[in-house]
Amino acid sequence: MADPEDDVDDVALAVLDRHAATGGRADAVAGRVKNARGRRTKQKLIEAAIRCFSDYGYRRTRIQDIVFQAGVSQGSFYRHFTTKGELLLEALEPCLEELLTVTSGAGGGGGAPSLEAMMQVTSAYFTSYARNRLLLRLLREAAVIDAEFYERWQNQRQRFIGRTQRWMERLHAGGHIGEGNFPVLADVLGSTVEQTCYVHIGLPEQAPRQEQIQELARCVAEVWFRSLPPPAPAG
Repeated sequence: MADPEDDVDDVALAVLDRHAATGGRADAVAGRVKNARGRRTKQKLIEAAIRCFSDYGYRRTRIQDIVFQAGVSQGSFYRHFTTKGELLLEALEPCLEELLTVTSGAGGGGGAPSLEAMMQVTSAYFTSYARNRLLLRLLREAAVIDAEFYERWQNQRQRFIGRTQRWMERLHAGGHIGEGNFPVLADVLGSTVEQTCYVHIGLPEQAPRQEQIQELARCVAEVWFRSLPPPAPAG
C-alpha cells in the first residue's frame, strides 16, 4: 500500500534533484525532507498499532493489521521496527518515564508524611496513568505472554518499589515512622497502586473522570498513610 505522504515528499525530492547545482544546500534540504517523512510514518505506525492492540489484543495483532491501519507499506514498517514488540516497547517508554517523573519529588525532603501530600502524589500518578491507560494496560497484558515485556514490567515495578522503600527508610531514620519490613511493605503498597490503576483506570471501556480519579487517589493514599508503622514512643 502506498503512503500518500511519500508521493508528496518524492515530488519535493525530485525538485531538489533538478536544482542540484545548489550543491550542499540541496543535499541538506533533501535530508530534512526524508527525516520529516520518516518521523511522520513512524508516528502513524505507533498510533495505528495502539488502535490494533486495543481492538485485537497484543497476541492477535499482525503487522499487516498495523500497516493497513497506518496506510503504509510493510516495507515502511520494517524501516522503523523489526517486530510489533519493538514498536510497543518504544511507544511505552515515554509513558513509563512520565509515571516515574510525576512522583519523583514525593517525600524528597524526608519530613513527616502527611495524608494530603500522599493524596496529591497519588492523584498525579493516577492522572498520568489515565492519559496513557491503553498502552499501560497493554504492557501488563503483554507481560503474561512475552518474556521481554515481562522483564520491562518487572523493571518498572522494581524502580517504583525501590524508591518507595528508600523513602520509608529515610522516614524511619528521621524518627517519623517506626521499624518495619520496608522491602515487603513497599512491594505491597506498590501492588495496591498497580492493581488499582489496572482495574479501575486501564480496564474500563471509558477513561474515568477526574473526580473518580480523585476518589481513587484518596482511598489509596489513606491505605498508604495508615500502613506506615507508627514511630516509637518518646523516652
